[in-house]
Amino acid sequence: MKRTWWLLLVAFFAGAALAQPNTKAYAPEDLNKLTQPEQIRVLEKQYAELSGGRQLPEDQLEFYLDQIPRGWTYAQITQDMSQSIRDRVDGVTFPDQEATRPNWNTPGWTTQPPVRGQVIECASRDGRYRECASGFFNPPTIDRQISSTRCVEGRNWGHRPGVIWVSGGCRARFVEAAPLVAQVPEVTCQSVRGYRECNVAFRGPATLVRQVTGSSLCVEGRTWGQRPGLIWVDRGCSGVFSEGYRPSGGFYDPNQYNQNVVDCASLDGAYALCSWNERFGQPFLIEQYSLRACVEGVSWGYTPRRGLWVDRGCRARFGARR
Repeated sequence: MKRTWWLLLVAFFAGAALAQPNTKAYAPEDLNKLTQPEQIRVLEKQYAELSGGRQLPEDQLEFYLDQIPRGWTYAQITQDMSQSIRDRVDGVTFPDQEATRPNWNTPGWTTQPPVRGQVIECASRDGRYRECASGFFNPPTIDRQISSTRCVEGRNWGHRPGVIWVSGGCRARFVEAAPLVAQVPEVTCQSVRGYRECNVAFRGPATLVRQVTGSSLCVEGRTWGQRPGLIWVDRGCSGVFSEGYRPSGGFYDPNQYNQNVVDCASLDGAYALCSWNERFGQPFLIEQYSLRACVEGVSWGYTPRRGLWVDRGCRARFGARR
């Protein structure tokens, strides 16, 4: 009788164990064999297992999805996840964050956007390239040229959202131009059955003009985002988008970069680290997606030990020189 009772107990617990769902995240080493929804599911599950149930940050998920077509294996991503979790303290800050954060007193940096009519002076001394944070949400114009060298837009000065750059001896004072009155082309992108990508011809960063009535809340970086030439939406977000800012070009030519390209995003203005292969050397900013200024040493930077970091809402693509 006792033996029968014991066998019943063993069978019960064995059956209960078999009834438990297999929560182990499994995937082939070559993640290209999976569809993107399957990739997302596996990555989120693996991160939750490694971190004790935490949610995989959206910017980190986007980074991994970009690396899969470039050859990153499941093991490489798992290793990178483990390293990022070891670096994190509470999901936002890092152990030596203060040591890697910049000095906010950097010349040219303003913590608040300038008021209409405020003048920003930017000077290329000894012919060197320099970036000045303007905080402008609209393209700048020259209020007064100071240098004897003629300042020509696109040649020795230019701009991107929140930043003015000068080179070749150009020195001038700049003011924010009035917003364009002309109709800006708009693109509607709708998430009906989950994740969707919409091609756009925008040169600069996109902005959400309005949300489609009845759709789920659209939050940039969480339910919608952007990459070169496209806008993506997910989780029921449907919106109308337009080009929020058209830059006049940067100092560096994107064609000068090799295949080591990384998108790095500061979501909700938080400090974030992104994986960077140090054997490629110092990263350079190729293209800025955010309306918040990306200024080296202020809202983005690189240290060999920690890697590539962004802060204060900077979202951009970085690459290594050939």
